[in-house]
Amino acid sequence: MLEVRVAQIGLDRDTNTPVVVLQEQNGERVLPIWIGPAEASAIAMELAGVKFARPLTHDLLKQIIVGLGAELRRVNITQVKDNTYFAELLIAREAQVFQIDARPSDSIAVALRLQAPIFVEERLLEAT
Repeated sequence: MLEVRVAQIGLDRDTNTPVVVLQEQNGERVLPIWIGPAEASAIAMELAGVKFARPLTHDLLKQIIVGLGAELRRVNITQVKDNTYFAELLIAREAQVFQIDARPSDSIAVALRLQAPIFVEERLLEAT
């Protein structure tokens, strides 16, 4: 697996669908993932440093993880099946590590809030 960063978030003009583009940390390859508008907004707001008076869903998940004395070790984007990407959150608490199935868009939004690294299975990355 390779570590990636959020390189860009935008709108696919052909489908009018939000897309988040992940780029490998030390390279040029990218992984575009089409996501929902709510998740795109949550990612964009976090990247822009926008804070709200009340927690949004991803902020709530952050507070639950922190409140339980756990940490988000990393996000893994593991595979794609039928044009659907799969991800997992690796959450550690004391000596236990929990692997939680999640959508990549939600995983990215939570990782940004908790400053956790995001990893992608190398075979999913495209050359630019």
